[in-house]
Amino acid sequence: MWLSLCSAQGALSPFRALWAICRCLGKCRDVTPAASVEALGRRWQTVLAAVTIFAVAFTARLYPMLRGGGLYGLGNYDDGVYYAAAAMLTEGRLPYRDYLLLQPPSIAILLAPFAAIGSILGDPIGLLVGRLAWMALGAVNALLVGLLLLPVSRRAALLGGATYAVFFPAVYSEHTVLLEAPATTALLISLLLCRPTGRSPRPGLVRLALAGAILGVAASIKIWGVVPVLVIVVWLVVTHSLRGALVYLGAAAAACAAICLPFFLAAPARMWRMVVTAQLGRDRSSTPLLERMIDIGGLSLWGNASLSPYVAVLLVIGVVCVGATLIFEPTRLFALLLVALVATLMLTPTWFLHYSGLAAAPAALVIGGGAHVLISKLVGLTGGRVWVGPILSLVVLLLLAVHASPLLKESMSRAFPGAQLGRALAGLRGCVATDDPTTLIEMNLLRRNVERGCPLQIDLGGNNYVLPHPGKQLVSRANNPYFQRFFLHFFRSHQAVIIVNYREGRDLSAQTARIYKSWPDLVRIGSDVVKIPQP
Repeated sequence: MWLSLCSAQGALSPFRALWAICRCLGKCRDVTPAASVEALGRRWQTVLAAVTIFAVAFTARLYPMLRGGGLYGLGNYDDGVYYAAAAMLTEGRLPYRDYLLLQPPSIAILLAPFAAIGSILGDPIGLLVGRLAWMALGAVNALLVGLLLLPVSRRAALLGGATYAVFFPAVYSEHTVLLEAPATTALLISLLLCRPTGRSPRPGLVRLALAGAILGVAASIKIWGVVPVLVIVVWLVVTHSLRGALVYLGAAAAACAAICLPFFLAAPARMWRMVVTAQLGRDRSSTPLLERMIDIGGLSLWGNASLSPYVAVLLVIGVVCVGATLIFEPTRLFALLLVALVATLMLTPTWFLHYSGLAAAPAALVIGGGAHVLISKLVGLTGGRVWVGPILSLVVLLLLAVHASPLLKESMSRAFPGAQLGRALAGLRGCVATDDPTTLIEMNLLRRNVERGCPLQIDLGGNNYVLPHPGKQLVSRANNPYFQRFFLHFFRSHQAVIIVNYREGRDLSAQTARIYKSWPDLVRIGSDVVKIPQP
């Protein structure tokens, strides 16, 4: 049999002969050799694209950290706050009851495994592993964007995933342990569960309940997570059923409550004040709308001078992509989410650069889906020429590369001699205070402070949102005499202090700055100084 088979396949390639053998053995009877080769090629192309997107996304988040102060450097202030909150949680201290935390509790829970690593290997290692994990999570988010767009087309998946991989709002919000990365993951997974499957044009109630519960977790990471929940609920009312929408909403509320309720019961008034009242009471005129648009559009690294024309161009592109995704039913929800989240960012009281990461995933979905729709229309206008689509896709990828090119010169952390300062302060018998908890983490002194019963403040600056103010309107730390007194009292309750972020006029009043500068130096390494507070 084998000889006759081989002679019959003599004119065929070895692969086709092998395929004929498989058919004789009863394998793959319903697929032709040509179709199998084509399917295999598509599969490998998809795998190669996914690996490339993951690698590019991870590198885009890692490189600016290494180019700056490295993975042990000082970066975004909030990452130190969140890691310190997780470390305190592993030590049995609860947020709101035992220390100030201006965000819902899930970030402390998510970072607890890395804080547990820090309790064994040292907090500098714990934070480093956490930062690498967040970068990897950002790369996974880029793959999830592509996966969401894969039913639209492979072109849409490639362009959407590539956009998210290098889009600066996503890169910045995922280069260290900030809130936006896990919140984005929850949103994307929830969207995946809500989309139709091959078996049913509408997701079942079990899938909707799971999707709602996952997005409810996002609301327990940052209260803005309520916005996409409401958008999807309205979408389900229109496209699915009222029952499905209520199941989704109920699951989201139940998941959020299950996480937040234990902390709320431990300190209800303090948690409400920190998470809700303090957020809503922030200054609403701190950042112009144009600057917010620059950040949301990923133009922050291009410099703010004379960027208005570029913002206008981005707005036109954005409107065109949103319009294209709105007329294309499979991508319509992405456009609605983008509009809702951008509106949220425009209305939020205060503004920090990483806030723009909230809309990064919907933006990438809209760009990928919108580009697919527009390219398909242009291919149709050219008479269906097959080479037009790949060329236009390549043009979009080149534009993305140009848009992201300033990342090559960006530094997202500054060097900090944490290990050296930690060794220098190893023999200190008292407590060490700081304006940035990352310094205590990198000096590996955070838990030593706790063991010695030192006053616990993981977010010193955040106290300005809960302390009294001289007038009804919130003022800056430097202009709030209550915060200045609190600041000096806190530092004087320690035996050594280090300031790395606070500046005169922005955080410290002129009088407070003079007092701090008058204190004698204990240790000085480069520009970083540890001082001895005086009565």
